[in-house]
Amino acid sequence: MRITFMNANPSVSLIFVNYRSARYLTGALKSLFSFELADDFFEVIVVNNDSSERIALQNLQRAFPFLLIESSENTGFGCGCNLGARRARGAILGFINPDVLWEGTYLRKIAAVFGENRQVGVLGMALFDTKRRPEAWSVGEEPSFISLSLNNFLPVRRAAYQNQKSFSSDWVSGGALFVRAALFAEIGGFDERFFLYFEDADLCKVVRRLGFSVISCPQFPLIHLGGKSQISRQLQKKHFYDSQKKYFEKHRPTWENNALKFLHFFFRKIQV
Repeated sequence: MRITFMNANPSVSLIFVNYRSARYLTGALKSLFSFELADDFFEVIVVNNDSSERIALQNLQRAFPFLLIESSENTGFGCGCNLGARRARGAILGFINPDVLWEGTYLRKIAAVFGENRQVGVLGMALFDTKRRPEAWSVGEEPSFISLSLNNFLPVRRAAYQNQKSFSSDWVSGGALFVRAALFAEIGGFDERFFLYFEDADLCKVVRRLGFSVISCPQFPLIHLGGKSQISRQLQKKHFYDSQKKYFEKHRPTWENNALKFLHFFFRKIQV
């Protein structure tokens, strides 16, 4: 493990989990440091879940200051985030996808939101695609069988961000999610049973149960290049459905679990 510290007492810790994304992380860090010039205010932590990119990340440390943590294997997004959080020193943790581009100076403003409202537990940045369209399903209502059915049989991709004002949401995307470090530690971090997908919705659910709010902030936009980990579409679907099943087992009533199993069976049949 190679360690490069940014400063002694950061207010915000930004955590990136890398898996086959080193070249995109280069762009993310370049854009980040071009806007966030007060590098005494934050630290950057990169958790590497891909041993084949170890050398590339070590080379990247020559250009940008960050703490590099090598994971012995790819144990999933949530587990990687937890690994980074255990080494973080900021009072606020920000989990950011490697395939994003920073668009402004946000970190002090994000910290101010948490400072001004003690009920805010989780804050989500706004994610846009390269054509500056709001990313579908990056913020939303509580996952349920009804919402799932509507999305599958009558899909409506609403614009996630209608204006520039913050608004409450049931969940925000783990691709650009900020949370109080003390609260994150209290709930045990991301549930590591979710290898990929639904770990963000699960975290937000637990946070809301504790009486904290989850907000989405369109005034803090990021460009999300999307899908740059080179994971196969088939494996992507498997992780999604596995995590969806775990989420329903953990949070939804029995009848919804049974209905979800039927829905998965139905779609497998029609895809054969």
